[in-house]
Amino acid sequence: MDRNRIALAVTFVVTILSLFVGLINLVSNVSSSKLTKVDAGSGFGTDRLGAALIKIEGEIHSGHSSYDSAGAQTILEQLRSIEDDSNIVGVLVEINSPGGSVGASQEIYKELMYLRKDKNKKIVVSMKDIAASGGYYIASAADKIFALGGTLTGSIGVIAIAPNIKGLLERYGVKVRTFKEGKYKDSLSLFRDSTPEEDAMIQKMLSDTYEEFIEDVAKGRNQTVKFVEALAEGRIYSGQDAFRNKLVDDIGGRREALAELSKLCNYDGTLPLFEEEVNPWERFFQLMQAKSGGFFGGEKAFLQELKRSPVLVLYPHSMAW
Repeated sequence: MDRNRIALAVTFVVTILSLFVGLINLVSNVSSSKLTKVDAGSGFGTDRLGAALIKIEGEIHSGHSSYDSAGAQTILEQLRSIEDDSNIVGVLVEINSPGGSVGASQEIYKELMYLRKDKNKKIVVSMKDIAASGGYYIASAADKIFALGGTLTGSIGVIAIAPNIKGLLERYGVKVRTFKEGKYKDSLSLFRDSTPEEDAMIQKMLSDTYEEFIEDVAKGRNQTVKFVEALAEGRIYSGQDAFRNKLVDDIGGRREALAELSKLCNYDGTLPLFEEEVNPWERFFQLMQAKSGGFFGGEKAFLQELKRSPVLVLYPHSMAW
């Protein structure tokens, strides 16, 4: 009798979970490529020309965006959906991010450069509270960058994070055995000190990525590598400071950025601004995931990304933890 009850309970739980997962999959597969108006300009309703609004908020990582983070896959899907849309003549990118993983930041940067150089889309960035490190990396792909006076930006640099809990484990008599095939397979292990050879290898990776960061910023900003190097090394700037040092082009918010974008697109008046329509159910589940501390979807995507690729992070060191 007890076994039957247990089996019935397990079946009930599995059924509920299956329905829940199915609902999530159904919601996630609903197309959200439709653009909706967020700011009207002259001619809206009779003239379909306009600009796309792309928001990059929170930590930048690979995969899909969550309620409080920016996933490169989501951003790339939005950008690629307007590549061949002749009615979308410009892109306003609003950035409020401290940075994130290297690969994700590079992907978004390259897609913006492609739109700018190959598809002749005009791109303007509007920085909010913070647009540092990976956030600035992405911003540098724009034709023009606007920052608020109090925006925190810059932090052109790369950091590797490698915690070591060997001493803690030894204190409590905990031993960890590692089985590996490959001399460097457990580089940056939590459980042992790194070797000088491994340190040199990681430093080389950091140097290569740092050089690429600087070169990409120089290319996007139409500056020399030497100019960017003098402002890099992880230095953080206020919006006013960044303007004085030519890391951004002007001080202002969305209004000023959209006005500049309209001018770049030779549009008479203010361009209508369109944003991708978000499925309300998808937004609801993202909110629930954020509020529940990951109950619906595990740990935050950014932390998952760090676990998968724990070496290189475009992130201000003082804000990393």
